[in-house]
Amino acid sequence: MKNVKYGIFSDIHSNLEALVAVLKDMRDQGVTHTVCLGDIVGYNANPRECVQVVRTLGCPVIKGNHDDIVATNQDARHFNALAGEGITHSKKALRDEEKSFLRALPMQARIADFTVVHASLDDPEDWNYVNTGLEAESSFTYQHTQLCFCGHTHIAKVFIREREVREIPKTAKLELKKNCRYLVNVGAVGQPRDRDWRASYVIYNPDSRVIEFRRVAYDLETSQSKIMTIGLPEPLAARLAMGV
Repeated sequence: MKNVKYGIFSDIHSNLEALVAVLKDMRDQGVTHTVCLGDIVGYNANPRECVQVVRTLGCPVIKGNHDDIVATNQDARHFNALAGEGITHSKKALRDEEKSFLRALPMQARIADFTVVHASLDDPEDWNYVNTGLEAESSFTYQHTQLCFCGHTHIAKVFIREREVREIPKTAKLELKKNCRYLVNVGAVGQPRDRDWRASYVIYNPDSRVIEFRRVAYDLETSQSKIMTIGLPEPLAARLAMGV
């Protein structure tokens, strides 16, 4: 199929304003297919609305760790206090049918010529972070496609496996080389942590073999106001502006 463009996004974390802005940017950029890498819920004010929007897309969706805990009876003891507050709000906001949707999501998938996972391909249910070349090497062991997209860390990064595994500088556009494998973190829509508050996602063009990293401004003040209005902790609102 020609003229296909994949818009690949992750870590919405109940930030409806950021999600709406990213989807608009995708349309403006001519994206034809969307893929969600999980963590639709948690942290911010609109978990139910974000689940509804993602379901309306009818696209492949992967389970994230916040999706997993919100949809089950697990407690949030191993999450930090701020994350726990967001999880509690999401649990209360979602209906049983929406939780069932999250529970049923797969841990990973192959789509066309690439693989997707929320965290890492080595034991995806352990929610391992991939921040270093060594951690990426563990994931590459289980990567059977040239390209894999992930999220979870909220920081866009690119790891390449040639003779060895290493992180390479993230440029606005990345052209894939033959005989190499890539692990690409798409960053976060709803809570970036790279000191840039704007929502992050990528566009992948299989024909040109190019990945484009996108940043999208959104209605930050409304997102922050909603957090405060429903009684979530103020630091959750403040960190959105700081990109941490």
